[in-house]
Amino acid sequence: MQDENYSGEEAGPAIELPPGVFPPMPGYTHKDLLAVADARIARLLSAQGVDPGLIRETLIALSSHLNADFENEGIQYLISTCHQQPADDPTLHDNNIRHVAEKVGVIALNAAADSLGGSPLLELGKGFYETFMYQAGEAVRDHVLTLNQA
Repeated sequence: MQDENYSGEEAGPAIELPPGVFPPMPGYTHKDLLAVADARIARLLSAQGVDPGLIRETLIALSSHLNADFENEGIQYLISTCHQQPADDPTLHDNNIRHVAEKVGVIALNAAADSLGGSPLLELGKGFYETFMYQAGEAVRDHVLTLNQA
């Protein structure tokens, strides 16, 4: 199902995609997903009174881990293909988007956990660590779920 705001044109160099795989959609590229997670985590860290320099370092580490994991899984292609694949049943489409959103959220949660390795933020305790992970995962998951509102 084609998104009315999506022209089908890919930003950047054209690459040959396998049959049935759709190019990334604006708003759902790896870069866009990183921005969503970074914004949520920046708010969390600011609310905790974390030093701006440490916030910057933390966001760089988070983006690095997220990007590597998203690239490894081809997430921007998975999201686009799942959303644009023709489906006779709208419920099936919604379920597929929910499944992809959960998968992307779990990948983001794990990447967020990995990104804190060796960080002084770990001194804030287990509660902070869990909140950090879940906030990153939920931010990305919730963003992908917006496809069901389109």
